[in-house]
Amino acid sequence: MHKLKKEFIFHYPLKHKVVKDLKIVTEHVGDLVIEGIGYFNPSASPIDVFDRYTVDIEFIRWNGTDIKPVLEVTGVLEDLEEAAIRYFANQLENSMNKAA
Repeated sequence: MHKLKKEFIFHYPLKHKVVKDLKIVTEHVGDLVIEGIGYFNPSASPIDVFDRYTVDIEFIRWNGTDIKPVLEVTGVLEDLEEAAIRYFANQLENSMNKAA
């Protein structure tokens, strides 16, 4: 079977923890806009989401600027790829359930 290919865009929230009034709070800094192409392999086991779904991230934008090259150098890209795979898998599963 052929892999299904579909474009996606999602917002990844950036948060960090700070101390305010002697309490640790999580602040929302902003969102990264992640654009890419997701692939669905129907012949792979439905148990392993990372075999069944893969993504190619084309752009990661922060305030309109593509920062993907910076994230590749710093090694943060793997976390975003994992989040993108989970997002894509969830979107595709939801759309297939609606179609059924």
